[in-house]
Amino acid sequence: MAGRGRMRIALVEVRSRRRECINRDFMAGYGWAFHVGRSWPARLIETAKWLGERVPLMSYGYLSAFFRRAGHEVVVDPTAFTDVDLAIIHSSMVEHRAELHAADEIRRRSRAKIGFIGPFAGAQPELYEARADFIIRGEPETWGARLANGEFPSGVVSENGRFNADDLPFPDWSPFPVRAYSYLPALRDRPFLPVLASRGCTFSCSYCPYPVFYQWNKRSAGNVVAELQELVDRYRIRGFLFRDPLFTADRKRVTAICEGLLARRLRLRWACETRLDLLDERLLDTMYQAGLRVLNVAVESSDEAVLAGVKRKNAAVSHQEAMIRYCDRKGIRVSVFYVLGLPEDSEETIRRTVQYAKRLNTHVAQFFVCTPFPGTAFYESLKDRIFETNWERFDCYTPTFRHDHLEPAQILRLKEWAYCSYYYRPRWLLALARRATRAFIDSS
Repeated sequence: MAGRGRMRIALVEVRSRRRECINRDFMAGYGWAFHVGRSWPARLIETAKWLGERVPLMSYGYLSAFFRRAGHEVVVDPTAFTDVDLAIIHSSMVEHRAELHAADEIRRRSRAKIGFIGPFAGAQPELYEARADFIIRGEPETWGARLANGEFPSGVVSENGRFNADDLPFPDWSPFPVRAYSYLPALRDRPFLPVLASRGCTFSCSYCPYPVFYQWNKRSAGNVVAELQELVDRYRIRGFLFRDPLFTADRKRVTAICEGLLARRLRLRWACETRLDLLDERLLDTMYQAGLRVLNVAVESSDEAVLAGVKRKNAAVSHQEAMIRYCDRKGIRVSVFYVLGLPEDSEETIRRTVQYAKRLNTHVAQFFVCTPFPGTAFYESLKDRIFETNWERFDCYTPTFRHDHLEPAQILRLKEWAYCSYYYRPRWLLALARRATRAFIDSS
């Protein structure tokens, strides 16, 4: 089928039936669905998240670039998925039923070839094979040029080869509702879009899907800065999020990116994710000067024995506290990720972790529930203890396996307590007012 004429291609954004804030691109593409609890304070926190955060799928931006560069029409509106030649559907755990339903609807309304991408379809292809003409395991961008040329694979194909990330076209967001995207409440600047400066992770935490499905692959600083210039020129962005799970892994490259932003006078505000042990004051100064205003970091647990059980080692507590204090003084809003219900956790260790979170008092604290992702060593080690059969409940906020020390209801209760006791504290509310005032002054 190579060399087809102009095609109409759907990059399928499913219409969620769930009422949580859902992001299918996070957690290496497995996705998460944010829910805190049933009390009214919990629902208020959920509503704030639901109203504020909407981030598009990076893989769709890249595939859009391949297709549009080849002269094809790209549609993303679900009402327009009629008479399409090719439909690409990103697979996630949290929305896999909606994704399968979308495939059925497209099959009913068109003669399109249907392809699934993303780690979940790669790890569990049997869930998708009946609806799919093909499933791409690995990074779908490596198939972008071939798909654009009408070369459609058949069945399950694996694509794990190395490639030069600088050779990829810049994501093309023109078919997407750019002005609908945001990263509130952390980053207020809009229009907003994500940027992927590197893929994968160099660490080996057993529960993390990033090093399993994405090889460490970085773009050059010049290539990243050129994309940011294009985002400003084409979409007038004012804010962006580096989607890299480990943005500061290469210190020299990060410095070069910041210098490039400053040299081009791109007055952007941005967020990134990294580890606290890959930061120091000098690097933070450079990043802040170039526009860093939001820093996402994972602490997971305050208990070293709990972390050792999943092969994670944190920076020393003194370094964690020093870096977070320094960010707060500079006006960098910090979001810290914690994981409740790790295998060695108990109610006591979880309560200590939440108390530690309150001591840090960061702008955002996210309390995930430990979730085994198919394909990881962690999932394999827990296979016989997983009781949940509904994949949509593997959403990073719901218990899914039998725990040695905690009941599922106990974990859910602790999660709701963690969120509500964190965000409804006078000390956090006072800090929120102070940070909001500083952010207003900073942006004026």
